[in-house]
Amino acid sequence: MIAASSRAAPWHCIAALAVFALTASMAAGCRRKHVPVDAVPRLDYPACRECAACTDGGSAEPEAIVAAGHLRSGPTSFERFVSERFELRHTACGYTFRARQEWPLAVSDVEVRYDDLLRPIWAWKRMTIPGSSRDDGNADIRRYELRTGDVFITHRDDRGVTSFERLLPGGRLPVGEGARVGAVVAPGRGMLTAWLWRARLPVGGSLRELVLDFREAVESLEEATLMREPDRFEPSLGKTLRVYTFYGRETVFADDHDVVIGDLAGMRPSDSLSTPEPPPLPSYGAPDPEHTP
Repeated sequence: MIAASSRAAPWHCIAALAVFALTASMAAGCRRKHVPVDAVPRLDYPACRECAACTDGGSAEPEAIVAAGHLRSGPTSFERFVSERFELRHTACGYTFRARQEWPLAVSDVEVRYDDLLRPIWAWKRMTIPGSSRDDGNADIRRYELRTGDVFITHRDDRGVTSFERLLPGGRLPVGEGARVGAVVAPGRGMLTAWLWRARLPVGGSLRELVLDFREAVESLEEATLMREPDRFEPSLGKTLRVYTFYGRETVFADDHDVVIGDLAGMRPSDSLSTPEPPPLPSYGAPDPEHTP
């Protein structure tokens, strides 16, 4: 029996090692890229002096709305009652994007600041819960600092607890040393307009960049490819649209000026739909990107 046990032991060890190796491999693939830190760089709210084009001390106040949209879920949308309004403003020191996406389970208010070349330098998101009995709507607020090269997150959760993190690149594609964020993906589709404008892709063209995606509760930072597909006629809108795919799986439609006007999942311009606009959801106070969190 002793001999039999000694012969069996190696197989049990091999099996155990195999399970351990598989578990370790899975853990490595799923490893969180959020590194807790004691503090993050606290730079001022983005202003004109931080832009290379602003040497005259001009104001950072918005000058003109250069793109805007109001999108809603159409009859083929999987998620119903989604409504999004966005605008991209050209300022004296770059661009400012603001958006609000409403759906019955959450409301997201977003602001992203870009330099004069449409490279993102700072971002902010507030998520509130419709139906909350609290004055702040159980607000979860996050600020993303991109001006230092790294991505730092300041997060104040719905309990009022503030934490700090450094977000490291992950994903399946390798990220070059010193790569900086080239695009931001936020709740809604309008945000992709800024990426399209900077890319200026011909049909069949593509661009691979480091992308900060904060649509979900856990942010990601990874290399992603934006590709322009052949234009297509969209029956629901009665015209030919530009078609772009990112992450190799998500598709949006844009007009002749590369302003996003819908997606393959069913989002459409509000004025193209016959269904009524969903009633507005509570705002829980105006967004305050400059002073929160």
